[in-house]
Amino acid sequence: MNSISRYLIASIAIATVAASLPSTAGPLEDGMAAYEEKDYVKALQLWRPLAEQGNGAAQYQVGILYAEGKGAEVSDLIAAAWFQRAASQGVAAAQYNLGVSYAEGLGVPRDDAAAAKWFRRAADQGMAYAQLNLGLLYSAGRGVPQDNVEAVKWLELSIFALPAGGARSDAARALKDVADKLTDEDLIKARVLQRDFKVKPETK
Repeated sequence: MNSISRYLIASIAIATVAASLPSTAGPLEDGMAAYEEKDYVKALQLWRPLAEQGNGAAQYQVGILYAEGKGAEVSDLIAAAWFQRAASQGVAAAQYNLGVSYAEGLGVPRDDAAAAKWFRRAADQGMAYAQLNLGLLYSAGRGVPQDNVEAVKWLELSIFALPAGGARSDAARALKDVADKLTDEDLIKARVLQRDFKVKPETK
């Protein structure tokens, strides 16, 4: 599978989480400021207590620091454990990263079915990179039954939301390859599914 590196979304996720936070300062926001200033040790010191208390956003950020080796030694095992905790709370970026961990065997045994499960949860929440990877899994029949209609649905959804450049170009190429295998009737079915898709945020 042409998977998207989980590190592509680290700064995107930080910006997204930061935009959704109240304007009052706190340890999570202070940790984000430290991260942006490249003071990763301070960021970890601020986020880890919050993460241990069950804060999903902090759990995700701690996972990123271990995945990237910033403020701590690189550890895919520890990163995956933090992504798992945040993903279970509905943090879409963590669900995506956990999907990558399972797809690539980073810190967890390689497991395509588990990767598909977590990509699906993130994709249902509108995470474009997860939609792209889920489409690739359906196209290849990895972790899910091979289904080109589902593949086209998810790939088309991802193209609408991905930033211009590499990932969107990858999605467009994959979409053309899969769409060329469909009958006109199946292509219409895929586009109806794509049109009817509604983002479903997870609530605690």
